[in-house]
Amino acid sequence: MKKEFKSEKNAYRFAATTTQEELAGRISACDGAVCKFNNHVLVVSYCWCGFVAAVYKFTETPEETGLSECECRLALCKKSECTFEDGGHAMVWALSQVL
Repeated sequence: MKKEFKSEKNAYRFAATTTQEELAGRISACDGAVCKFNNHVLVVSYCWCGFVAAVYKFTETPEETGLSECECRLALCKKSECTFEDGGHAMVWALSQVL
């Protein structure tokens, strides 16, 4: 069973380890985004209490595994404790964590 981190303030659960492919299947189809940025993946999703964001970092590469990039393992680095009014503000937070 996968270990998850639950944000106590916004109640959204981000998986401790995952892949881009798994993230794309879990986020809100209309209001979410999974965006690769250098060796990080930025995630924005909508949940019942507003928009949330997280930053993941690659722990595998296609060269090491022979898999495509979307199948390489990611580890959770940071997650928003608060919610945001829209997806744009959530993405700004995620970008600010890696810049």
